[in-house]
Amino acid sequence: YSVFVTFLYLFIPMAQRLQLIFLLASYLFFSAGVLSISILTIENKCNQTVWPVIFSWKSQLTTTGFTLRSGEARALQAPSSWYGLISGRTLCSNDSTGNFTCATGDCESKTIECHGSYGWSMVTYVYFRIDYGGTNSHIISLEHGYNLPVMVAPSQNSPTCFSSGCMVDLNKTCPDNLKIFDGARPTSCSSACKQSGTPEDCCTNYFKSKQNCKPTVYTQNFELACPYAYSYPYNDNNSTFTCPNSTNYVITFCPSFIPDIPRPKSYLLFLAGGTAAVALIIIIVAIVVVMRAKNARRKRYSTDENIEAAIMLKRYSYENVKNMTNSFAHVLGKGGFGTVYKGKLPDAGGRDIALKILDDSKGNGDDFINELASMSRASHVNIVSLFGFCYEGSKRAIIYEFMPNGSLDKFISENMSTKMDWKALYNIAVGVARGLEYLHNSCVSKIVHFDIKPQNILMDGDLCPKISDFGLAKLCKNKESIVSLLDARGTIGYIAPEVFSKNFGEASHKSDVYSYGMVVLEMIGAKNKRRAETSRSNPSSMNFPEWIYDDLERKETIRLVGDHIMEDEEEKIVKKMALVGLWCIQTNPTDRPPIRKVIGMLEGSLEALQVPPKPLFDSHLVAAWETIKDSKDTSSISTQSLLERKTLRAGQDTLIVSREEV
Repeated sequence: YSVFVTFLYLFIPMAQRLQLIFLLASYLFFSAGVLSISILTIENKCNQTVWPVIFSWKSQLTTTGFTLRSGEARALQAPSSWYGLISGRTLCSNDSTGNFTCATGDCESKTIECHGSYGWSMVTYVYFRIDYGGTNSHIISLEHGYNLPVMVAPSQNSPTCFSSGCMVDLNKTCPDNLKIFDGARPTSCSSACKQSGTPEDCCTNYFKSKQNCKPTVYTQNFELACPYAYSYPYNDNNSTFTCPNSTNYVITFCPSFIPDIPRPKSYLLFLAGGTAAVALIIIIVAIVVVMRAKNARRKRYSTDENIEAAIMLKRYSYENVKNMTNSFAHVLGKGGFGTVYKGKLPDAGGRDIALKILDDSKGNGDDFINELASMSRASHVNIVSLFGFCYEGSKRAIIYEFMPNGSLDKFISENMSTKMDWKALYNIAVGVARGLEYLHNSCVSKIVHFDIKPQNILMDGDLCPKISDFGLAKLCKNKESIVSLLDARGTIGYIAPEVFSKNFGEASHKSDVYSYGMVVLEMIGAKNKRRAETSRSNPSSMNFPEWIYDDLERKETIRLVGDHIMEDEEEKIVKKMALVGLWCIQTNPTDRPPIRKVIGMLEGSLEALQVPPKPLFDSHLVAAWETIKDSKDTSSISTQSLLERKTLRAGQDTLIVSREEV
C-alpha cells in the first residue's frame, strides 16, 4: 500500500491523481454492491451496418453513438440511476460537405456521436431505467415509428423479466401511406401521429387520457405483430418489463426469431495513463472483474435454457422436426398453407404431437408469425396448446398437441349416416363457444380468430373441442372494438358478410360469432344426409341454414335431422342449437349476440329462446361470394366448406379480395 501511495504522489500530477482516485473508488464502490451497474451489450445481426444511438436523460454512458458492423457487438456499462434510450441508425454516410447523415434515425449532430438534445425519429426505441427504486425497467417502443427489428434479452428470468422485442420486419407490412423510402426501398415506417398530426392519432387535447386515447388501425397492426411493444400513448398492456437491478442485457438489432445470447465476456475497466501506478490499478481491477464475470457466466448458463421458455415457446431445428416425424412418414392432413404430420416430442414421455409444415411458397411468413404470436398468448382448455416451432430459413413449422379425434369436419362426415349423440354435439358447441369467449374477453390480448370453421376445430380423445389455426387472427383490444381489415379473410360459407363487404357493417368479434353460428347449423344440417347431398350437387338450391330456419318456423323439428328418431331431450337440444345458430348468423352484426351471451343461451332454457328474424340467405350473400370467387387476385379467402368438401381438394388455392372489389 505504501509503495502504491509513493508512486501515486511522486509520478502522477495532481489532476490525474484525483481522477484516478475517484475512478478506483467508484469501481470499488460498485464492486461492493452499494450501487448497481448493468452491462448493456449491443449486437448487430443485420446484414448491414447499424450506428447505435445512446441518449441519456439522467447519468451518462461513455458514448452517445458509434459504428456497429454486421456481426459486431459492443458492451457498455450503464451506471446506477441511468435513464435513457437506445436506437439504431441505418444507411449512414458522410455527405459532400463531410457531415455525417443517416437515412433513418439521424440525430442531426452531423457526426457519429449524438451530441446535444435529441429529436425524435421514426425508429424503434428501447428505453432503460437502471436501478430505479431497486429495480431496472425497459420498454420497446414503436410509438414514434419503426426502422429495425430489436430484441432485448435480460440475463435473469421472471414473470416480469424475460426476452421481448419487435422481431418482425414491419417495413414490409407497413401501410403505404406510412412507408418512408430511400429510393425504391422502404427503410422505416412512420407512426400515424407523425403522418396525420391529428389529436386523435396523437392522443392530445380531448384524447389526452387513457380513457379517450384508443389504438389506431396502424397501432393495432403493430401490436399484433409485436405484442410486447409500446405502440401508442397510454398503451401499458404488457409493454413495461421490470428486472432486478443486477440484471445485464443484450440488445440485438435484427435478431433471429429467438436470439442467441452470447456468453458474457470479461469486461475490463480501462483507466487512462501510461505509468506503472496506472498499470497496477488496471491489473487489480481486471482480477476483480474476471472473477465477477466467471460467476456471471455460471449464472448465465442456467438462464440460457430459459430463453426459449421466456417467450413460452421452444424452438426446434429442422433436423429435430424430421426426427420427430420419422422423416414425415405419417400425414394427418393437408391445407392451403401446408401439410400436417403426426410425430412425437423428443422427451422422455414421447408425447404425440401434430406438426404443421408451412408451404414456403405461400405468403411471406406473416401468417406464421401471426399464429405464433396469437397462440403463444392463449391458454385455455378449448384452445389447442402449442409446444414449439421451427424457424430455419424458409423452413417453418408449428408444433402443437395431437388431437386423436381429428377435426370436427372429419368427425361430422364420418358420423353423418349414424345415430349421432346429440348431447356430444351440444357439448362440442358449448366448448367452442367457451374457447371463443376466452379469446374475445379473457385472453391477455383479446383476439378475433376470423377463420372459425369445422376444419379448424380439433377434438381430443374425450371429444373436447379445441380451436386451432390462428394464421388469420387479429388483435381486438376492446370488447366492442372494430377491427380494420386491409383485405377479406376466412373461408367462404363461414365468412361474416361484413368481412368481405363494408356495406354489411364493420368487422369485429361479432364476425367470429357469425362463423360460429354457421358451424353450429352445419352440425345440424349435416345429419340430414339427403338434404346435404342435394346442397352439394345443386349449389343453387336452398342452403342448409335456410331450410333449418323454414323447418323451425313450421315446427318440423324431425325434418332437421332427416329420418332419425329423437327422444324429447334430443329434440330440445336440436331446437336450441338451431335457434342459437340462427341468432348468430344475423346479417347485421349488431343483431348478433356476443359470444358470452351465446353461452348463456345454450346453457339456458329452450323456452327463453325466441325465433330470430330471418337472416339474409342466398339471394345476396351467394352473389357476393361469387364475386369473390371470380376475382383473379390471390388472398386469404378459402373457398372450401363442408357441403363442398366432396368435390374440392384439400389445399385448394385461396383467393384475396379487397373491400373495394366487392
